[in-house]
Amino acid sequence: MAGGEGTRLRPFTHTIPKPLLPIGRKPVAQLIIERLADHGFTEIIMSLGYAADLIRAYFQDGKRFGVRITYYQEKEKLGTAGCLAHLPKLREEPFLVTNGDLLCDLNYRDLLDKHVASNAGLTVAVRTETLTLPDGVLHLDNGNVTGVQEKPVHSYVCNAGIYALSPDSVRQVPADQPSDMTDLIARLLESGIAVRPYEVTGYWFDLAEARDFDRAIQTLGEMGLID
Repeated sequence: MAGGEGTRLRPFTHTIPKPLLPIGRKPVAQLIIERLADHGFTEIIMSLGYAADLIRAYFQDGKRFGVRITYYQEKEKLGTAGCLAHLPKLREEPFLVTNGDLLCDLNYRDLLDKHVASNAGLTVAVRTETLTLPDGVLHLDNGNVTGVQEKPVHSYVCNAGIYALSPDSVRQVPADQPSDMTDLIARLLESGIAVRPYEVTGYWFDLAEARDFDRAIQTLGEMGLID
């Protein structure tokens, strides 16, 4: 999914689409594609919108990255799942979907294998986010303070923006209106179709703002994963 405008990264994205912004010496999308290739994924479809010509010009047919890349051009904003309804090839076998601005050390092959073995309609990569409230929290009952909890910590299981899908799940995506992956998950659950989680345990970067790029460059550089 590489069609977003990257509005939170302006002014950089006025001239360069977010998938082509560099992490070290390589664009974000190239790092994702190379990791997919390392895990045996050689057929890639890029869904494009904003600055599509620049992305096509850089990646071309994908040969120099060890993959075959084809493109779907969105004529209007379709959301994070909408294009799936317009790609007949996705109805042939299970496949992965990833946002084009996520870097992580997830094992893409294991995600797909676990998805297939589970017979789920969709498997969503998840991560655990822990939030610490900065103040004491009071418990009230009938106008009285009944307890206090100092700086409580809460953990949440969050969508990590990477998915494995079975072909039948694509039929749940409407072709006549925009749709997000969260909408698809809700439709599958309403239809009684299983949705499974897959935990991301290592690094994970959602490159939404300039500070996210700085953090990713520093962390991956220290790990020796980028030049």
